Formats: sequence, C-alpha cells, structure tokens
Amino acid sequence: MKTKQDVIHQDIIKTKIFLIKKEKVPEDFTSSQGNIFQWIWLPSSNVMELLNIRNKEHVLSNMRNSLPLTKEMHMDFLYKYNSLHRFDFVLLNKDNGDYVGGINITLTDYGFEIGKYIGNENYLGQGISYLMSESFISFVKENIKEIKKIIAVTKQDNFININLNFKLGFKIVQPIEQNYWLMEMK
Repeated sequence: MKTKQDVIHQDIIKTKIFLIKKEKVPEDFTSSQGNIFQWIWLPSSNVMELLNIRNKEHVLSNMRNSLPLTKEMHMDFLYKYNSLHRFDFVLLNKDNGDYVGGINITLTDYGFEIGKYIGNENYLGQGISYLMSESFISFVKENIKEIKKIIAVTKQDNFININLNFKLGFKIVQPIEQNYWLMEMK
C-alpha cells in the first residue's frame, strides 16, 4: 500500500517531467544595473561552463559538500536527474550568455531545501541573489504544488546568506549538523 509520502514523491517527479517538457522556467528579471537574466534547466546547461562557476572557491567554501564536482560526477548526476526529487536551474545573463549562478530545491531529510549561489565573481554584490531567489521561489509556489514549505540550511558564519534569507522571509529554526542553521520560510 502506498503511503502519502510515496504519492508526494511520485507527484514531484511527474511535476518535474511536465515542467521540463513544457520548458517552463522561472521568470526573467532585470537587475538594478539593467542586466536581464534568464533561466535554463540545469540538464540543458553547458557542463564545463556550469562546473566553472559551481566549483569556484567562494561557492565551495559555503557548501556542506565542499569538494569540487568533476565532469564525470556531473554526468552521472544528469543520467539519473529525472528520477531525483529536485529542481535545478542555471542563471544566465541574457545579453552576453554569461553563466552567473545556480539555484535548486531538493527534498532532504529536513524538507524541501533551497540552495543558491552566484559563481561568477563579476555578478557578486549586485543584489542578484535576492532577485534570483524571489523569481525562483515564485516559480516554486506557482508550479510545484507538492511543496508546502521551503527551508534553507546555511553555515552559521555565512552572514551574507543569512541576511539574504531573512530578507526573503526565512527565520532561524534551530542549529543543525555542525555550524549550520536550519531556516524556514515564514
């Protein structure tokens, strides 16, 4: 007999496949500098361009798994992507095609956890993380009905991300693991 969790897991996969087939992505947005940003599904991205921004030291230093991804690891991930309980997008500068960052929501032991980064140093400190997070969270709320609550897990010394999460409407729930906060969207 299927449990409620089994049904939710199946529905998440169906929703993801539907959104990928429809090429549905979060809304484009414009930064205060006038740059227009667009989204692509992670499996549609150029592997080497993506790994270049994902493996930057300033990105890895704030991840729970701080090891760089290899091309082989990423290709293995892509091979099973459609069966994973996660949604991943890559952010591009629409004008010049620059790979800027990435965002995802993944079913973890804590719930549906958002993860985000700006890997391209040329786009740091411009408020893009906030705009991309807003765009993505709106997309999740509008298109992925199975997700009722969004959580974040953030290093306790990552004050930039903690403040960004506060601005997005998250609150600290409790410390978890070693040196991380579990945050929940209000």
